[in-house]
Amino acid sequence: MLCTRYGPVVVGWDGVRARVAPATCGRWVDLKAFVHSIELDNVDRRLLHLLGVPRGSVTTYKLYAEVVGTSPRHVGRLMASNPLPVVLPCHRVVKSDLSLGGYTGGVEIKRALLTYEGALCGGKPCRLVKPSPVSDVYSAVLQSLGIHKY
Repeated sequence: MLCTRYGPVVVGWDGVRARVAPATCGRWVDLKAFVHSIELDNVDRRLLHLLGVPRGSVTTYKLYAEVVGTSPRHVGRLMASNPLPVVLPCHRVVKSDLSLGGYTGGVEIKRALLTYEGALCGGKPCRLVKPSPVSDVYSAVLQSLGIHKY
């Protein structure tokens, strides 16, 4: 398992899925090398709108649903099926009442990630945005994770 650290969490890549807090890590790389090791071409295109939620901001299941043309409940299932948590930041999707909702790694990891990214004010999300499409996926991932392109 290829691993890196993003703020408060370890993220692993097994060649198919990213894992938050994997049980073991075989090789450690920096975050930029990790991103370049991941295959993004076969990801459900609806998940790429996550990259249109900037670091330090959140969106709601309802706003996300409007952008991708489905229901908020379906967005919840889509986020749960995200094969690249953290890389495609599904932790930035919260409930309409701005409570955090669920997360693959648990709500405490979601809270830690949002705190690390500066998206919480007084424990609640403070910058709400509507997701926007991205054109250059790899550049958007780097920007989303706070990595300078060069």
